[in-house]
Amino acid sequence: MNSSNLASIYFNILSDIDISLLDRSPAVSKTSHNISGIFLPSLPENFHQAKRRTMIVGCETKAWSVLKNDERFVDLSSYIARAVTKHKVFFEEQLKKKNSRGCTFHNFTRSVATECGKDGLIYANLFCFSWKNGSPLKSPYFETIKKYSGPLLKAQISFFKPDTIIFANGINTAPYRRKLFPIDGENSVCKNSRDYSKQGISKHQLWEFDLYDGIRCFRIHHPSAQGKDAAEARKFLLGLLAV
Repeated sequence: MNSSNLASIYFNILSDIDISLLDRSPAVSKTSHNISGIFLPSLPENFHQAKRRTMIVGCETKAWSVLKNDERFVDLSSYIARAVTKHKVFFEEQLKKKNSRGCTFHNFTRSVATECGKDGLIYANLFCFSWKNGSPLKSPYFETIKKYSGPLLKAQISFFKPDTIIFANGINTAPYRRKLFPIDGENSVCKNSRDYSKQGISKHQLWEFDLYDGIRCFRIHHPSAQGKDAAEARKFLLGLLAV
């Protein structure tokens, strides 16, 4: 397992992508410039030494520029290298920061790092693109976004082999998560459902299950959720991770 292997996996999945979605040169339609750069998780520096591997899956990164404005796309390999480097630098910087006021996604990732260790922490997303610095759900490119997002996330799970996954992508995108990882029916890959309602935590706020019969998973609201119940569920989850 190394960064070159990971880049090759990304390349194989993205090999047929329309480069106009990535190119930022003036010759490309300004409409396609509304789509972000592609989000590609990196291999943590000391990942092989990590005692625990924990993946946090958000929704999409609001603004994610891989190429600068007016910069031309050169080739897919160099683009992937820049995207992975951007992720690595960004996430390492986030983990070094102190928590800000209020509820934010990276306040949560830092709290998880405290409980599980940062060496084995993987920051992933349900969608590999955002649209106009926000949700891609209403993007004219949404079908394309889904086409690449699902295979990328599944490949990341296969590559990183996390012990634990926290799905923190929120309510609005839950149907797309369930399509990727069916929770019922003969195609279900989510087994042994359990919750903590007896401990006072609503199933709506925190739900646990096993993915592919071997990965312990949790589903919570997006960490920016400000309600008291959501905050209590996050705190309870951190306590579970500390065990």
